[in-house]
Amino acid sequence: MEENDKGILYINMFIGTLGLIIIIVGLLKYYETVGGIGSSFALLGFPLTMIYMNYLEGKAGISKKILWIKSIIAIFLLFIISIYFN
Repeated sequence: MEENDKGILYINMFIGTLGLIIIIVGLLKYYETVGGIGSSFALLGFPLTMIYMNYLEGKAGISKKILWIKSIIAIFLLFIISIYFN
């Protein structure tokens, strides 16, 4: 794979992770406001989506080291954003 193609792949990976972080922050606010079993299912779906995204990114040729770094940064950003919004 060319270096330019890898750069585009990393940009898409970043945008996808950022989108999932924004979705989970919205789900946390929804859970805080409404509560109930429906929001619990939405919160359960988030880790499943992250697992599937990591699987697809691995199939796309991204190394496990970069996937772990991305996951740790995403979790750290999620904690920072959720603390900021509460």
